[in-house]
Amino acid sequence: MRTLVKSLLARACDATGGLRRQHANRLVVLTFHRVCPDDAPPPPPMQNLAVNAGDFRRLLLWLRERHEPFALGDWLAGKPLPERGAFAVTFDDGWADNYHHAWPILRELKIPATIFLSTSAIENRSPFWWQVPGLSDAEIERLKNSPEAQTAHLATCSPAEKAKLAEDFLTWAHVMEMARDGLLTFGAHGHRHALLDGLSRANALADIRTSWELLRSNAPNGAVPLLAWPNGNARTDLNDEWAGLGLRAAFGTARGTCSAAAQTTAIWNLPRNNVDRHTAAEPGLWPWLLLRAK
Repeated sequence: MRTLVKSLLARACDATGGLRRQHANRLVVLTFHRVCPDDAPPPPPMQNLAVNAGDFRRLLLWLRERHEPFALGDWLAGKPLPERGAFAVTFDDGWADNYHHAWPILRELKIPATIFLSTSAIENRSPFWWQVPGLSDAEIERLKNSPEAQTAHLATCSPAEKAKLAEDFLTWAHVMEMARDGLLTFGAHGHRHALLDGLSRANALADIRTSWELLRSNAPNGAVPLLAWPNGNARTDLNDEWAGLGLRAAFGTARGTCSAAAQTTAIWNLPRNNVDRHTAAEPGLWPWLLLRAK
């Protein structure tokens, strides 16, 4: 019933031109994580973060009918946002399925995207602690602010098991290939995917510096000076230091839209709109996704 009400409300707004007026000269930034084949179950854990490839493609086609696909690099460069509104596709973490399943669809539809990379997973082939089997989604949420418990859980995984889990991540070869294509760019998502607001100033800065330097070294033509806060946990006491690294803006997890890049209000915690498995699979919720991005 709740889905139906949301769908009816948003469709009515869309039919009367409300969504176009709402997003005129604005940029809706969308967050995806994983894209999996239609005939395969979503990979655990947090399966709701994995959208089916077919749903991903259909959603992008629907969005393209309403708004113009926009590259975040063009937004940073000051390219004017279109009157009919624009949308930007982003991914978090650096999953290998972004290369195998998302990139072919983006190339087919000629839609640019930015992948925010957690570089330790790529550089050191280090899996995330929550990938290790044995935790429910609720337990993962509970342990997000407990580094000691995370380390202990990861320690239960053998080196061979860790190597297997690390196969889920992109390699630098993948990143360089996508960067050469020119359609995809890459931003920083921290080195260890640590919640940066829980680290000391020195450790937080070192984590982002490592992530950004690795990214620029391995994909210099594809690096875009943007940061996506891991888990959306932003902090405001290092803004000058982020700028000193060469970064120009950071994205959080609040819903909303972006205006012209020259307008620097909340430049270090810009909105992004998460797209989960359920939303991607329900066409009736697509107008609702845009309606919430105010």
